[in-house]
Amino acid sequence: MDEITGTYDVVVIGPHPDDVEMGMAGTVIRLVETGKSVLNICLTRGEKGTYGTTEIRRREFAAANKVLGSTPYMSDFPDTAVTVDQEGKLKIARMIREARPKIVFAPYHTNPHGHHDGAANVDHFATGLLVRDGVKLARFKSVMPEIPAHDVPYLYYYMVPKSKMPNIVVDVTSVIDRARDSILAYETQMAIQKQKNPILHTLDVLRSYYGLFIGVEYGEAFYSEEAISFGPTNFFGPSD
Repeated sequence: MDEITGTYDVVVIGPHPDDVEMGMAGTVIRLVETGKSVLNICLTRGEKGTYGTTEIRRREFAAANKVLGSTPYMSDFPDTAVTVDQEGKLKIARMIREARPKIVFAPYHTNPHGHHDGAANVDHFATGLLVRDGVKLARFKSVMPEIPAHDVPYLYYYMVPKSKMPNIVVDVTSVIDRARDSILAYETQMAIQKQKNPILHTLDVLRSYYGLFIGVEYGEAFYSEEAISFGPTNFFGPSD
């Protein structure tokens, strides 16, 4: 696995190419618009996906990040077999120490819903568990002492399950077209359907639903397990 070069304000982590874009593309775009540097980490290469080859999905991932304005980084966890173990936690901790972000996003770590719920993919909540624990390990100075420890002030979860009410919704109405374009960069994945509805339509409906929570046309939902302090100008963390 290559080292991450440079530091970033925000790290977003997804298990597969397209997860971040489908779950929070508008928020990534808005963060970039506020001047934050964003590193988009994909844990797997999507090699077990139904649609597209590994190389095609790598190209799609790069193209989507051009739309988002984020930096792509693809790791080498095994697709369909992201495992919550010490090795994986330490790999996440190493990435966090190399990137040194103030804010980290990951899929929510628990999803009790059925096998037809795409958000309940086993790699999704395994990724959430790995990130939750990896972020903790990243701040322990005695763990991997060859890399300076780093404490992440803010950890937020996307892919909020149906059983949990989000406590953050971001208005993405102004960037919805770019968010769609980042999703459309995954041409192979446009074959996915939910109850005979094209995946892009399903994602639009979901964003419309969350928009209703805050009285806007489109929103993206998140969950924080810790209290959040907001000032008048900050967006997902301090404005400096």
